[in-house]
Amino acid sequence: MAKQTKNTVESSLGALTEGALKDLETLIGQHFALLRSEMKQEVAEAKQAAVSIGTGLTAGVAGGMLGLEMVVHLLHRATRLPLWACYGLVGTTLATVGAGFLNAGVKQASDLNLVPRHTTEVLREDFAGVRDQPEPAGV
Repeated sequence: MAKQTKNTVESSLGALTEGALKDLETLIGQHFALLRSEMKQEVAEAKQAAVSIGTGLTAGVAGGMLGLEMVVHLLHRATRLPLWACYGLVGTTLATVGAGFLNAGVKQASDLNLVPRHTTEVLREDFAGVRDQPEPAGV
């Protein structure tokens, strides 16, 4: 009778261990899925920031190169300001617009969090729960 009880305890302990391992495997799979999802989201945000920075640089350079001569000479003709003053006014305006785009892109990039917050929180909670569980009696 004692041998049968021992076999029953061992088989239930084995089933319990097997169930715990399956649960752990499922949990780890879910954590990796969450990590993948968060990383995809962060990469999408990084792409948006890169587009803003690229747009700012393109606007600043292309606008400066293509529009500078025309606007400077138009301003010079209309106001009779010295040519150097006209270059200064137009250059300052273009630099301000480009700086605005760059500032927006840098702000977007600084808001990125490369460490997945949700996954980290869930992992902490799960491992704290596993650590705080009492050991089964008789082990």
